[in-house]
Amino acid sequence: VVASQSSGSSGINAEYGGQWHDISSEMLMVETKDVASALTERLGQQGTFFKDSDTGQDLITELDCLVYGHLNAIFMTKLPSYRMKRALGLHARLIEYCKFVEAKHGLKAQRDRS
Repeated sequence: VVASQSSGSSGINAEYGGQWHDISSEMLMVETKDVASALTERLGQQGTFFKDSDTGQDLITELDCLVYGHLNAIFMTKLPSYRMKRALGLHARLIEYCKFVEAKHGLKAQRDRS
């Protein structure tokens, strides 16, 4: 859903028929940057993607769990190339988001921001 909202890209599913293993590393980086920008824009200054309509407090939803899990896996894994990690790390808001989710749920993560 987020990838389809990214600016300027036709999306992995449309261009590659959903076959991630068939894309080049350059196209993967373009998609990573587009998704990171879309996530950063959608989050804005909120702690999570949605707020409780009655209290205005941040809600941790399935979307937050999914996004946090993917971001955390990328930030925490030692990858052969750090290009993806750097591309996401340029969006400091995504690192803040991961820290917020961790603090809200008492999680501890040792983030490798290489």
